[in-house]
Amino acid sequence: MAHKGSDVYDDEEFFSRYIAKRRRLNSPNDLLEEPIIDELLAEVAGKELLDLGCGDGRYAAKLLGQGLKSYRGIDASENMIRLAQEHLLEFAEASVERQTLEEITVTRRSYDILLSRLVLHYLEDLAHIFAVAHQSLREGGCFIFSVEHPIITSNYAAYNQQAKVKREDWVVDNYFHSGQRINKWIGKEVIKYHRTLEEYVRLIQKSGFALEEIRESKPARANFAEQTEYDRRMRIPLFLLFKVRRVS
Repeated sequence: MAHKGSDVYDDEEFFSRYIAKRRRLNSPNDLLEEPIIDELLAEVAGKELLDLGCGDGRYAAKLLGQGLKSYRGIDASENMIRLAQEHLLEFAEASVERQTLEEITVTRRSYDILLSRLVLHYLEDLAHIFAVAHQSLREGGCFIFSVEHPIITSNYAAYNQQAKVKREDWVVDNYFHSGQRINKWIGKEVIKYHRTLEEYVRLIQKSGFALEEIRESKPARANFAEQTEYDRRMRIPLFLLFKVRRVS
């Protein structure tokens, strides 16, 4: 049976393998996605931030070390919340809570920044999330989020191949057929949702945000120790990132 949303992270076998995978050398999250998130966030000192899908809290600790005024993290996974609490123990201005994003409640105009890293492709109803985001941001506040790139979510056939060598190409298929996909990931079947780039942009516009920037996780050579790994990551985009702003 396929796991829905973040419940796969509370499967102990999966979680142990996931943590090992995330901490390996050349993790694409660290080399491709996080540097762009850093750029999109820019200056965080004195800001109040809500993190939709806070994960293990390590990135939150990094931001708090840069002067973030307050941090609230939400995650549906018990394992992730436990790790986040450990990583944020020294920060009195940080709080994390276990809650599904489908059920999240917020106080109107309470935050300067909303952040969501590689979470929204697990959710079927993004219109609700964008409505919550718009409601919770102060005027001029920004919502920064990343998802798996639509060329990845369109078809997981290449990802699901049990190759003995590193993947060198990708199958893009059924791109304009949005909806549920099953990703066989780290030994488990996980439900994700495919949306085209056009659909993401339309959702942003309908939700009352101004689109400021789109990034496709183009690698920066300085982040790679090995030329071969850099060359491989230059072939296709793994992630899609947006920065949008509440203007009214």
